[in-house]
Amino acid sequence: MPRKPKSHTPEKTQGKSWGERLGPASGWLPAVAAFMILCLFAAAGAALFDVNSTPKTGQKANVTGLSAQGTAGLGRLLEARGHEVVVNRLEDGPLIDHAALEIITLDDDGGTLTYAYHFDEEDTSSASDEAISAAGESAVSSSEASASEASESDDDSYGAVQIPDPKRSKHVLSAPLGKVVLIVAPKWNAGRDPRNPYWDRGPSLVAKSNVTESLGFLSPMHEAKAPEDDKDAAAKMAASPPGTKTVRNGDMLVTFDDMAYVVNRDSRSVVTPAEPSGDSNSDAIADELNKLTPTREPMKHLWAFTPAPGDSTFKTPLTVGAITALQSITGPNLRPVLVGPNGEAVLSRVIVTGGRAQPEVPVYLLSDPDLLNNQILSDPQKVLSALTLVDTLSPKAAKPGRVIFNLTFNGLSLDHDLLHVLSRPPFIGVPLCLLIAGLGLMWAAFARFGPAREAPAGAPLGRGVRILADNAARLMAITLKEVKLGPAYADLVRDQVIKDKGYRAGISTESPDALADRIGRTHSTTDTFTDLKARAGKVMTVHQLIDITLKLHAWKTEIQRAHT
Repeated sequence: MPRKPKSHTPEKTQGKSWGERLGPASGWLPAVAAFMILCLFAAAGAALFDVNSTPKTGQKANVTGLSAQGTAGLGRLLEARGHEVVVNRLEDGPLIDHAALEIITLDDDGGTLTYAYHFDEEDTSSASDEAISAAGESAVSSSEASASEASESDDDSYGAVQIPDPKRSKHVLSAPLGKVVLIVAPKWNAGRDPRNPYWDRGPSLVAKSNVTESLGFLSPMHEAKAPEDDKDAAAKMAASPPGTKTVRNGDMLVTFDDMAYVVNRDSRSVVTPAEPSGDSNSDAIADELNKLTPTREPMKHLWAFTPAPGDSTFKTPLTVGAITALQSITGPNLRPVLVGPNGEAVLSRVIVTGGRAQPEVPVYLLSDPDLLNNQILSDPQKVLSALTLVDTLSPKAAKPGRVIFNLTFNGLSLDHDLLHVLSRPPFIGVPLCLLIAGLGLMWAAFARFGPAREAPAGAPLGRGVRILADNAARLMAITLKEVKLGPAYADLVRDQVIKDKGYRAGISTESPDALADRIGRTHSTTDTFTDLKARAGKVMTVHQLIDITLKLHAWKTEIQRAHT
């Protein structure tokens, strides 16, 4: 006889509703507690570690940029090669990490400029609010506009001028984060299109004046208290040593070297002249690149950057792919390390002139960022040359070390507020302790209550009746104990009467009870103390206790009134 096929649904669940199959809600409590714990960990992680994460930026010429002008690709290459890559957003302080190599990428002005206010000698009054607001507006304008506004304001009685940031100069020359510092000069404009904020701007070269202004922090800067008299301050500003410039920044006088940097770009381009495509944006880019159409023959695809005469940093030439509009920078404080095919200074070492103290660590300036930015990813030879450049400049080229990309020079620094301080050692222990305490409280609540206890079927008494019975039993137990307080209250009344009469302990040979009886007979009290104390020891109910306490109080009152 064939067997009857079994149902897929268990027999014990057949005929039951969905709610009955789901089970009691008390069984969900462990899952709910586990979900709350995970949410607590997620909230703590977001609050403690997201404050130091790498910012999500668009087209930028720094390690956060994914466009051709950014250097995010270099960071990933170094990580894949075994280097520890750190993105620093905190200003100088004791909690900052240090590394073997610090890379500073400058985008346009690189965040290395600050605004100082200068005044005419005849104008002794401070700058008005309108001048300060005008200076603030110029700070947020484009780099070309801000430079022109700063130059025009030099002829006014007061205004704002751009000067190198003394804090950046001190960081590079005196307190770097690496044993070697590599500064990458700006070359390409990176950011949103000025006509359409939802687009990124096309490839266009930065003005040479902006490049020279952004490198002003490479020389030492001196700050001094400005005299209160504006005429004395103007006299000190005019008496600057040759080759330096002094400006007034608030109540401080800032003196810095007026370096004459020279920026050159190769007029030869390896880009084939583009035909008009009909797209206005593409045609504008093509026109700008076609301006670099070679007047000579284009150079070969591979270039050899040779070590500069007298420098031993690089033992062999560095072979790189061809670079569009190769940029080179020369200056009095720049000593060439690598030179291009035509002798261009591509990599230079920063020195301090005038017989002053040299930088704490070697500081190098890379004139053309195309050697390290994301454009290298299109050419294996450029990738190899970029890694060779980093390994050669690092103090330990044979062993991958830590590399820091400093974003404080790009206007992406963070303040040392309470949240950021609590997210870094050693103060991170405070939020971690609070997190552990929260987990402990959650676990204690779960262990104390747990799943709901099922009520027994057919209980003779309800929960409210049991609670009332328990309370009544507790009150009865307390009531039976109160009757034992009678003798103690009698002794308290006796001691108060003896003290009021001036008797001291140890003077009389009589017992306290006999002394109290004698005092009572002297004042002709209605009851004797011995009789009242004996009755207090025999009370059985609360009402009897109240009666005997009233009689003891009356006995004491009779003695006190007789005394008065």
